Amino acid sequence: MGVRSRIFLTIFLSLFLSVIATYFITERDLRRGIENQLVSELEKEANLIVENIGNVSSFQSLEESDAAADNLGSIIDSRVTLISNEGEVVGDSSLTIQEISLLDNHLNRSEVIEALKNNRGWSSRYSNTLDSNLLYFAVLDENIEEPNVIRVAVPLSSLDSALSSLELAISLLFIVVFIVSVFASFISSRILYSNIEALDKAASRIIDGAIKKKDIKALPTQRVDEFGNVARTISQISADLKQRIQDIAKQRDQFGNVLNDLGEGILVADNNENIFYSNEQSQIILELQKLNGRKLQSLNIPAINYLTERAKEKKKADIEFEIELKDKTTRWVLGSMNKSKSTGEFILVLHDISQLRQLNSMRRDFISNLSHELRTPVSVIRANSETLLSGALEDKKEAAVFAKAIMHNSERLSEMVSDLIDLSRIEYGDLKLNIRSIDVNQIIESIVFSMKSILKRKNISIKFDPHQSKSMVEADLNALERIINNFIDNAYKYSPKNSLIVITTESSNSDIKINIIDEGDGIAPKEMNLIFDRFFRTASARASEKTGSGLGLAIVKNLVNSLNGKVGVDSNEKGSTFWFTLPKAK
Repeated sequence: MGVRSRIFLTIFLSLFLSVIATYFITERDLRRGIENQLVSELEKEANLIVENIGNVSSFQSLEESDAAADNLGSIIDSRVTLISNEGEVVGDSSLTIQEISLLDNHLNRSEVIEALKNNRGWSSRYSNTLDSNLLYFAVLDENIEEPNVIRVAVPLSSLDSALSSLELAISLLFIVVFIVSVFASFISSRILYSNIEALDKAASRIIDGAIKKKDIKALPTQRVDEFGNVARTISQISADLKQRIQDIAKQRDQFGNVLNDLGEGILVADNNENIFYSNEQSQIILELQKLNGRKLQSLNIPAINYLTERAKEKKKADIEFEIELKDKTTRWVLGSMNKSKSTGEFILVLHDISQLRQLNSMRRDFISNLSHELRTPVSVIRANSETLLSGALEDKKEAAVFAKAIMHNSERLSEMVSDLIDLSRIEYGDLKLNIRSIDVNQIIESIVFSMKSILKRKNISIKFDPHQSKSMVEADLNALERIINNFIDNAYKYSPKNSLIVITTESSNSDIKINIIDEGDGIAPKEMNLIFDRFFRTASARASEKTGSGLGLAIVKNLVNSLNGKVGVDSNEKGSTFWFTLPKAK
C-alpha cells in the first residue's frame, strides 16, 4: 500500500469512526432526552392521579378499584396500575380482573421499591403481561395512613417512533457528513501527500546531489505549520549544500589545475590499488589513457609494481625507469611513491627526466667536444711556441709559419669563448637590443657578397631569390646579421664542394620568412628536435670531425626568440632547409 493510500485510509478511518461515534452518542442522548421527557410527563400524570383518586384502600372491591384504574387510564391515555402497600395489584387499566388476579406481587419491582423509598421511581423494561417494552413511573400516595403506590406506564413504542423519525433525519445528515468526510479525506490526503512528496523529492535530490530550482519551488515554504518549517529548512539546506558543492568543485578544479600545472604526473590509488585520480601529465608521461578505475598492476610497468611493494612495506623508494613510446623512442621517468598512514592510499609522483638525461648527455658531449676543440688549438699553440723557443725564431720563414698557426688557433679559442659568453648573455636577457625597421633583403645581399670569397674555397655557389624588392622587418641590426651569418656559415660547413646554397624570402600577413637551403647530408628525424639545443652536434658532424662548438644554432634560436620570431628546420635524406620568421615592420 502506497503512502498516499495510507494517508487517505488514516484520515478516512479517523473521520469515519468520529462520524459513527457521534451518531451513536447523538442517538443515545436523544433517547435519554425523550425518555426523560416521558418520565416528566408520567410524573405529572401520576401526581395528578394522587391528588384526585383518594385512598385506594377505600374501594370496597377489586372490581371497584379496577374500574377506577380503567377510568383514569382512559382519561390520561396511559396504563394506570394501583398497588397496595403490600404489593398487591388492585387495579390495572390494561388488564381484566381475571388477569389481575394472576399477577405476582409487585413489591420487587424496581420502580415500586424506589417509590416506597424515595416517594417516586421509574424504570423501563419488557412486560411479559403485555408483551411489550414499557416505561414505568411510580409515585407514593402519602395522603393516607397506609401509603399506596400509583404507577403510570406508557409503551416505549412511542419513544421508538419518535426516535425513528429523528434517526432518519440524523441518518440522512450523517450520510451527507460521511460523503463530505470522504471527499475531505481525499482532498486532505492529496494535499498532505503532495507536501510530503515535495519534501521527499527535494530530500532525495539533495542526497543525490541533483536538486533543481523546480524542486525547491514545489516545496510548501509558504505554509505556517510544521510542513512549512520542514520545507524552509530543506530549502535552506539545499542552498547551503549547493554553495558548498560549488566551493568544493571550485577548489577541486583549482587543485586539479595546480596538479596539472606542476609538470609532474600524479596517480592516487585506494588501499586496494584501484586508481581513482590521475592528472593529465601522468597520462602523457605513461602514454596511457583512462587510468581511473584501473589497478596499478594492470599498467604492466615493473617499476611501478616495485614501488607499490615498497610502499606496502612503508618504505619510501625512488626509481628511474624507461618507457618505450609508440614512436619507438624512449622516455626516462623518475617515480616516487608513498602510502598514506591515515587512508592507506597510494600516491605516485612521476617526473619526466628525459630532457634532464638528454641535457646531461649533451653536456657530457659538449665537454668532450669542447675539450677536443680546445685541445687541438691549445696543442698547436703550445707545439709551435715550443718550436719557436727551441731555435726556429732564427729562421724567419719557418718562424712566420709557426706564428700564423699560433694566430689562427688563438682566433679559434677566442671565437669559442665569445660564443659561450654571447649565449649566456642572450639566455639571461643581458643582451641589449635596438629594435627598428630593417630591410632584410639588403642585409642578406650584403652578407652574401661578403662571404663569396669564403664560399669559393669549396667552389660553393650562393643564390638569393627574394619574393619582393623590399622585406621590412622589426629587428635589431646586429642580431639579424649574426643570425644570417650563422645560418650561411652552417650551410657552408655542411655542404659538399661544388654545391649550391639558396636563400629565399616569403611574406604572410604578419611575418617575413627567410629560408636557407643547402645540399648537405641532411639531418636524421630523431635529431630534428635537438638541432637547436646548445652543445648539440649531429652524428654526421661528429663523424666528419667538422669544427665547431655546437653553439652557433643555439645562439641563432635564442636571438630569433628575443626578436619575437620563430625558427625551425626541414630536412630529408639530402639537404636541409633552415628557416626563421620575423615580425613585419609596422
